Amino acid sequence: MQDTWQPLEADPESIGQQFPQPLMALAAGTVPAFVLRGVYPSADCTDLMARFAERGYFDQDTVGVESQLSGGPYLDLGTSLGRVGADRDEFFAHAERTHTLFPRLFDGLADPVQTIYGSLARLAAGKTVMTAEEDGRRYGPAIFRIYHAQEGHRAHFDSVRRRGTSGYAVSRFVHQFAGILCLQKGTIGGEPLLYRAKGEGEVAKVVERGEFASYAEKHNLPRVQIELNAGDLYFFYTENIHEVPQVIRDRTRVVLAVFVGMSPELDEIFVWS
Repeated sequence: MQDTWQPLEADPESIGQQFPQPLMALAAGTVPAFVLRGVYPSADCTDLMARFAERGYFDQDTVGVESQLSGGPYLDLGTSLGRVGADRDEFFAHAERTHTLFPRLFDGLADPVQTIYGSLARLAAGKTVMTAEEDGRRYGPAIFRIYHAQEGHRAHFDSVRRRGTSGYAVSRFVHQFAGILCLQKGTIGGEPLLYRAKGEGEVAKVVERGEFASYAEKHNLPRVQIELNAGDLYFFYTENIHEVPQVIRDRTRVVLAVFVGMSPELDEIFVWS
């Protein structure tokens, strides 16, 4: 089973020919991920990384100076619902600062946020892809994650609906996905792992106890590692267990990430960070 559970690398139209409803194929676990190679110019990746370095965004001490953005076991540049959402007014104010900052960062370059949104729209033909909003206020459109040294994410799943995120509008969607655009490749071996295991029932309890690694080995859970180069984009179902291994990094890994909320019966797809 593990050998046949592999990501599909193709353009959105080819994916749509194989899977008439690509996002539902991810939700069903039929395929772990869709990988779109080279959708963002590699030269623009390099230029954007140079702008980050000039502004001190690789430095834990200066990443928040301009935009007052949060740090953590990795650096964030953007608005995180999970980190800032406890205070609704601060969350939406934070998001507006991100909407002001990003166009300045991307000036003269291809817009990486629109690259993700446009690719998603092609995978979800017939639905409207938009930045999440409620009461006339916008969520953050996307978030940069900057991994360096020995940093990553332990095995986990993401679902605002199942975690009951304080009544935010995005919790109404039945399914949650993520889009990850690589802007700078990190250390080999430190790329994300996706498991064919939904974060519910016994699996959710194992994850909460921090025992997922041994559980996955015992049950021989299918898994795949997604290797990305600068300019590559992939989409996956975040309600499956996934992780970014904590390895000693000799090269900073930088990605632009979004969450995606979708319900089959709704015409709108909400995107946020």
